[in-house]
Amino acid sequence: MKLEECATVVCNTVVTGSGGRAQRLAVESSGTLALYEGSVRLRSWPLHIARLRSDLPNCEISIEMGGETVKWACPDETSRAHLNRAAVAATSSTSNNSLSETELASLLEDAEIEEGDAERRVKRLAEKLARLDALNVGGMLAAATEGGGARLAARLEEGSALGASLSARAGRLEALARAGGGALPARWAGGRADDGARALRAELAHIAAWLDAPALADLDRLPEIPLATAEGRARASAAADALIDALEAERTAPAARLRLAAVRERLRRLRRAREQLAAAVARHLNNALIHLANEAQTASGGPPRRHHAELAPYAPLARRLREMDERAHEALLRVYVSTWSKLYERETAAACAVARERLDRPDRVDAPLADVLTAVETSCDAEQDFCTRFFALDVDRKDGGEGEKSEAAVRRTMGELFPALEQQLLGLLAHVERDPFGAMRALAWLGRRVLGDGGEAADGRWSRQVLAAVAVAAKRAADRALAERLAAMPDAVKQAAKKPKCGIFGFISELEEVSGECERIFAGGRRAELDRWYCALVSGAMAAVEAAEHPRTPRDVVQLENFHRLHAALSALRVPALEPLRREAKRRYADALRRYVTLSFGRPLDKVAAFFEGVAEAVAAGAREDEVCFRAAFGKHELRRLLALYPPHEVRRSLHRLYRSVEKHLSEEAGLLQVVWRAMQEEFLAQHVALQTRIAACYPGAGLALPLDTADILSAFSDIARDH
Repeated sequence: MKLEECATVVCNTVVTGSGGRAQRLAVESSGTLALYEGSVRLRSWPLHIARLRSDLPNCEISIEMGGETVKWACPDETSRAHLNRAAVAATSSTSNNSLSETELASLLEDAEIEEGDAERRVKRLAEKLARLDALNVGGMLAAATEGGGARLAARLEEGSALGASLSARAGRLEALARAGGGALPARWAGGRADDGARALRAELAHIAAWLDAPALADLDRLPEIPLATAEGRARASAAADALIDALEAERTAPAARLRLAAVRERLRRLRRAREQLAAAVARHLNNALIHLANEAQTASGGPPRRHHAELAPYAPLARRLREMDERAHEALLRVYVSTWSKLYERETAAACAVARERLDRPDRVDAPLADVLTAVETSCDAEQDFCTRFFALDVDRKDGGEGEKSEAAVRRTMGELFPALEQQLLGLLAHVERDPFGAMRALAWLGRRVLGDGGEAADGRWSRQVLAAVAVAAKRAADRALAERLAAMPDAVKQAAKKPKCGIFGFISELEEVSGECERIFAGGRRAELDRWYCALVSGAMAAVEAAEHPRTPRDVVQLENFHRLHAALSALRVPALEPLRREAKRRYADALRRYVTLSFGRPLDKVAAFFEGVAEAVAAGAREDEVCFRAAFGKHELRRLLALYPPHEVRRSLHRLYRSVEKHLSEEAGLLQVVWRAMQEEFLAQHVALQTRIAACYPGAGLALPLDTADILSAFSDIARDH
């Protein structure tokens, strides 16, 4: 053991030496200052001899001994102070205790008796002896500096004794090395042989674990395992796993191991056993598939998809068959697909035929379509789960994992199992389209199944893809039905022209029926398509009403009646997407009502109104209102003459004629007669108030008044409405 290994480091300080190299000064417990560069010890100085200075300018540290001075740079003042304190403490400890005796004892301690290399021990003892000599010299110098001749003599005597003991031991070891010079090579050769034997044993154990697993104890009898029993299937699965693992490990085995004749022979037998076991498994599964298919074709009832439960115990073997023999696995899959695709095609055709019969009944319901689609979805999902699990379609062995190819294999297999499913469902959908709302019902149900109630796509089921294709067809059918309704609007206008009164167009009434039925169909579902249909129907209806004309009904009446009915339907529907169209319908209704009242009502006191129009022009030209009566054209006598032309009974008679005219124009189904009559009453009152105001302003004190006052007008309108 070296002396520096016995000492512990008390303080470490990072310094910069010559050439800018990073070094480290370490104060050791033995009272030594050591210089390190990295992990290499460059040199050391005894602190009780050398002089350490850390207070030099320019942030430097120096040590002086024997006329030699070495300097380092250390910008950290705290590190310099710490180094100085550690050096003082180490010097004091070295001079006040017996650490040197402990070190000497450790040098002489025989802690490595079992050392096998005598030459290394001799070299190590020589190093210890040199270290002891240096320690003796240091001790003498220390004793000299501390002023004790007796102490120096004691140290010299002690060091001489220890040196003699160490020299004797070194001599004995040298003699032992010379005497046993040939023993070491023999020992080395024996060690190499032993190492080789152990390596050979480990290699043989690895080969045995690789090629001679317990499941492969009897290779020749593997094809004879009874696969009809659970125990036999477990043995076959274990053997298949062992064969697959052993032959897969051949790819990564070292080339030297594969050159062994025994290994090559064993691999050949394993490959042959794998082929035989794969053939036995494929033959047994093929017979089972054919047997179950024959039973399914002849059975008239029983639980659906019973063959899934019968084949489920064979799923581990079928998955391992794909790894053992890809061709046999593909042939087995083709047998399954070709057999059960015919069965499923017949089942679906029968279900669609039953659904058509139920749909043709007078008291039919919407359940037949939902029943067929539910049954189809259940069958497809069950088959997808079974085929994926049984035939390992979720794993692509060539790519080493799951991926796009495995999904493509699932889609291809399901497409082969149900080749005519989409066409059969489309045929059933065409039968459903005979109902005016059949396509919408189909679309609503399919949308809920494909996207779910939350409007999010369901998992990646093949049945979802088929139902999505049918849903697209249903959407197109619903769009066609909508287009037919829009195309029929001009025909409805032409049919209305043949009636004595126009009334409410048929497509306005149909819109109310369609909206009510659609709200029931799409209740709680997605409304995107429904709102789009609503907007298209309402926009088309408004355009048709705007362009409609009737030979015996004024155009304003046609518009006010139909826009009023349309506004009422949209208000009852309360669909946010139709709010702009609802406001537009209300505006067009109000405009049509105002135009009709203005044009139909006219001016009952026409000559009086024309007289006051001239008065208004004169006032506008600059005449004062109270001076207009002095003009010949606008005198009091002229106004009195005109008022005499409109006695009260004549005004009432003209209002009766006006009511009969309005009643002739308006239809009973619209129910707007009283609304229009009230609007005409308000118009008459407005004209009456305007004329009465002008008389009071231009002819004050003349005693002139209109033939009817406000109360008379209200009474006349009420009596006329009550009489009719």
